[in-house]
Amino acid sequence: MAEETFAPPFAGPVPEPAKKGFFSPKAQAPPLETSEMQEKVNVLAARLRIAEERDSEIRKKLLVVEQNMLSNNKKAMAEVKSVQTEINEVKRTIQAVEDKMISIIKELRLMARKEDIDVMKRYLELWDPVKFITAERVEKIIDEKLGKHEDETKINYDSPS
Repeated sequence: MAEETFAPPFAGPVPEPAKKGFFSPKAQAPPLETSEMQEKVNVLAARLRIAEERDSEIRKKLLVVEQNMLSNNKKAMAEVKSVQTEINEVKRTIQAVEDKMISIIKELRLMARKEDIDVMKRYLELWDPVKFITAERVEKIIDEKLGKHEDETKINYDSPS
């Protein structure tokens, strides 16, 4: 058997001595031992697990936030629809009130004004309808007068005086 030099697989090629100069590449760190390498891998694995757990927690929180946002959006849309319904109802009520006001105004225009009432009052005072007499009452008064007149004439003729 020939003597072979066994190099660990992680070690890579042996670097040549670096030239010293202002722009020369930096010196590489010496290869680590297996236990140090294993310890660093374990530390990185632990960090990776922690990062994955944080990612998982953030995803869960994001899902909850999205669900809350959707439910709040649904509630807001329901409230908007309710407000729109109430606004439409108020509009209809206002329109009905306006229509009634217009009809009342039309009726008020047909009513007599104060000046017209005052003119009618003056005519009534001038004519004084309380003193007016019905046709029946006139006939009764005429009959009474004629009857008394006849009675007076009868008495004069019938009496022995």
